[in-house]
Amino acid sequence: MISNKLIAIDFGSTRISAMAAEVLDNGALKIYSEESKVSDDVRWGIVEKPSGASFKVSELLKLLKNSARMPDITQVSVSVGAKSMKQITLSISRFVAKPNIVTEDLLEEMMEECERKSQQPEVTVFDIIPVSYLLDGKRMDEPVGHKANQITANYHVVFGNSIIKTELERCFDRTGIVLEYSPLAAEAISTVVFEEMEREVGCALINFGATTTTFAVYHDGALQHLMVIPLGAKNITKDIQELGINEANAERLKCLKGCALESMVDDPVYIQIASAEEGNPPVKISTKFLATIIEARLEEILQPVIDLVNNLPFKLEAGIVITGGGSKLKNIIDFITEKTDIYTRFGDHSEWLSDDTNERFRNPEFAQLVGTILLTHEHRKEHPIEEAIKEPEKKPKLPKRRIEKITEGFFNFFNDDNKLN
Repeated sequence: MISNKLIAIDFGSTRISAMAAEVLDNGALKIYSEESKVSDDVRWGIVEKPSGASFKVSELLKLLKNSARMPDITQVSVSVGAKSMKQITLSISRFVAKPNIVTEDLLEEMMEECERKSQQPEVTVFDIIPVSYLLDGKRMDEPVGHKANQITANYHVVFGNSIIKTELERCFDRTGIVLEYSPLAAEAISTVVFEEMEREVGCALINFGATTTTFAVYHDGALQHLMVIPLGAKNITKDIQELGINEANAERLKCLKGCALESMVDDPVYIQIASAEEGNPPVKISTKFLATIIEARLEEILQPVIDLVNNLPFKLEAGIVITGGGSKLKNIIDFITEKTDIYTRFGDHSEWLSDDTNERFRNPEFAQLVGTILLTHEHRKEHPIEEAIKEPEKKPKLPKRRIEKITEGFFNFFNDDNKLN
């Protein structure tokens, strides 16, 4: 018998974490256990060292078996969000000689055509999201059963370098564990921090990771823009290290005394920290200067986000939500609000958790794992795990979700600067 407990793994750049949880009958998530290990096997969301990552995954699952009191763990889910992942808008049209009724089979055929056209060397399509349908030029969100001479399906295609998928698969090939489901990381997080109404009227997500920052925009209920910036909270720490202190002290200083806006440091003080070089005198750092360093790097990280927000054809009526470990930086809400002039708040996934959940799991760094569990629960309703184990070679169809003709220029995105250094 397959356990009702679901396993999600988060491949972070500083830690690999695994969570065991169950979705109760009332829809709440009951977390049984979470285990994590320090890791340097992942960079920019890509498993760079599959052997090291697979060893840590095996160790984590052993710990989960004991702490969550589970039988053998045979399948897990991992949400993906890595450098080079982007989204474009495409469309496919069908013409008929006379008015025909739109059927589910026709939409399925168009979806499959979209997937076929998206298959190119060194590129993996991670999701195809249906945004809208046009019947004889008029928008129709639910076209099945209606007549038309022409139907155009509009999709958003999320793609990335194939190394994202292949290296993840190499990791699990070494463990013998089945990778049950791989939703987008942005979708996993947005599932637990946004209401459906907010995704309709317009909202945005910024997830601050250690080496990547993910930006996702929603409108009309669908993902409209996705961008993964290869910079994160760890880059801020490294900038502070340049003052002559070690990484551990730089991280501690950032968390305890760091500020996202230099203008909000009203009473600056000097902090004395041991030098990274043995024998050198301690380093004195002003909290005012510390904030200047942090603000400069934040501006670099978030400039692509600010540019995109300023050029959106719609308003973000529900504002911006931030989450992830890097979101805990002091005054970061004020920084984003000042730069975008849009209401910004912290993401809160706590309403999805059962009443007996340990308080620590309300921390924003667990939002991605919680969302991955919930999406896996929905996925398993449609794809029972027994079938997935019996027929592992059968590729699941992409969910019914634009596609214009894909040009070679689209795939030229994957050039040398996107390869692992």
